[in-house]
Amino acid sequence: MNLRNARIAEQNPSAAIRLVNDKYATKQALASVGAPTSPTLAVLRSRREVTALDWSGLPDSWALKPNQSLGGNGILLAFGRRRNNWQSSSGKRISRESVADHLRRILDGDFSPRANDWAMFEPLIRAHPNLERLSHQGLPDIRVICRGDRPQLAMLRLPTRFSGGRANLHQKAIGAAVDLVTGRITHALVGKEPTEVHPDTGEPLIGATVPHWPEVLEAARRCAGATGLRYLGADIVVDACHGPLILEVNARPGLQIQNVTGRGLMAAPTPLRKH
Repeated sequence: MNLRNARIAEQNPSAAIRLVNDKYATKQALASVGAPTSPTLAVLRSRREVTALDWSGLPDSWALKPNQSLGGNGILLAFGRRRNNWQSSSGKRISRESVADHLRRILDGDFSPRANDWAMFEPLIRAHPNLERLSHQGLPDIRVICRGDRPQLAMLRLPTRFSGGRANLHQKAIGAAVDLVTGRITHALVGKEPTEVHPDTGEPLIGATVPHWPEVLEAARRCAGATGLRYLGADIVVDACHGPLILEVNARPGLQIQNVTGRGLMAAPTPLRKH
């Protein structure tokens, strides 16, 4: 952990860290270098904009996110429309009034480290069928650690019933090591316990391949040039229609990936610097 923090202090400029803490600014930076990311349907910066929101202009399915939340907090997902309302993944009604209240909570900074925040609507991402069958509900994602534009380690995070459908290793989602060359899962852990199948779906994990793997790595490679970070974690999803999309770029990626892959980052080669 100390070595990681020293590497971050040495290689990640403060301006780049501030950039990736702003999801909307990060998306713009990624788009400027042609990196794939989900489009933005609307950005709301004030309660006045919430009042003036064109509800009829929202699609049947969407994701509502705080701009500067941590750990995926404050995300609201709509999976379909019912007249003037929407519905959750379980079919529960999401009223317009509850969405407006959630928007106000986001703006008030309830899910963010700051006192105020922005809210963003994005299209709902639906996982590629090959990854959806490996998951229990939720959206699986891929974490790729890069030094500069060189991927070093990769893992697939698969939601479980225990994790509440979230791809969060601390909540007992599956961490699956992915071979950088082939994109195949080599081994997997639930917490500290190895597993060869998904505990909820029974699907075999070992040998399964992440779809569009070359494109996943190419998306990760573009993050350094877009953000200015030299040590980063790129969180990428594979959408059923649009392929790999960068969800987030992390300036301080956690070290769980070393436990999942069984490989350390200390021996990873340092990218050449320009003089």
